[in-house]
Amino acid sequence: MKKYNVIFYYLAIANLSFFLGFAFYLLFPVFLKDMGASESFIGIMSSTDRIFTLITTLAFATFIRGRNKMKILRAGYVILVITFASYLLISSLTWYILIIRMIHGIGFAMAMVMGGNIIFDIVPLENAAEAIGIYGAIASLSNAISPFVGEVLLSNGFSFHFIFFISVILVFVSLLLTFIIPKIQAKDDKADPVKTGFLYLFKNSGFLNVSILSFIFGGAFGVITTYLPNFILATTNFKFSYFFVIFIAVLVIIRFRIIGRISMIEKNKLLIFMFVTGMLTNILLNHLNSMYIFILISVLYGLTHGILYPILNTMMVGLVPESHRSKANAFYAACFLGGGMIFSLILGFLIDYSGSYLVAFNVCAGAFLFGIILILINYFKNGSRHELSAKK
Repeated sequence: MKKYNVIFYYLAIANLSFFLGFAFYLLFPVFLKDMGASESFIGIMSSTDRIFTLITTLAFATFIRGRNKMKILRAGYVILVITFASYLLISSLTWYILIIRMIHGIGFAMAMVMGGNIIFDIVPLENAAEAIGIYGAIASLSNAISPFVGEVLLSNGFSFHFIFFISVILVFVSLLLTFIIPKIQAKDDKADPVKTGFLYLFKNSGFLNVSILSFIFGGAFGVITTYLPNFILATTNFKFSYFFVIFIAVLVIIRFRIIGRISMIEKNKLLIFMFVTGMLTNILLNHLNSMYIFILISVLYGLTHGILYPILNTMMVGLVPESHRSKANAFYAACFLGGGMIFSLILGFLIDYSGSYLVAFNVCAGAFLFGIILILINYFKNGSRHELSAKK
């Protein structure tokens, strides 16, 4: 693992604390289910924050250039402190929850996207896949720790509101850290002409391809985080937190030990392998009848997420000039989160209609298959040298 600017480590710690608080809301569908919510209601509430995350991400992508990113990151943490505290007021299924989820999405977008943009500012592009992978892996520890801690607390008689209170403390720690992070040297990009919107990014045909793949990948992740906990609780005797523990353990090993070497593999071949792995993960959910299958699914998803997130992110950012990387990074987040929002929203209604969670996982398997076909078409059309990108 390479050594990075000290700012990287401050940001990683702040990101970990932020995500430890955020990851408690992986239990939010269970909280709603306990209050009698339907899967479509859960899908709406789980998608609302993603809608506003998407809107905020796209808005900031055009606004961010020349702005103080640390101040925006700090403002995101302030919004999340207020929002997480608002969850303490929820005592019934009310549309007041919708407002909280809206503001939740805005704060999350500011915190997540700004952190990633700062990383791309302080780390050379050739090291970005490893840096983003490690930065994300540190935060991803929260997906194992927080649901596990939350499940233990709930089983020992603590309330969801106590968990929400812990989340407030954790994101407040992240806020405090932003005041001691060393000042970041602003990059001078004034010589480069300012371009508004996103359409010009698609002049490189590879940008569209990576956007579609990121949307599919994000959609499948949205379905996993929204519906897998309740699926496991409803159909097995397994503890759903074990899925996140195993998945994150695999992800951390990949990000800390081998992502640098993996990123050197030809991207088309790597993406095909990982999309096949993602498809297989969702297919195996149809056969979740033993602990062996449960562990296998967790490991396969750890491989999928551990490799795809930093690789797709770095590919998209690498397709644009340096001064436009913040916008490309924000657009990647928008594709990933937008996929999660749309998949979980639509498939929530499909689950209610069919009476089965499996229909959602099978749709995700089909989406991964579509991604594999897209990669193969590009490979045979343009040749391996293009690796999902056209010449700039």
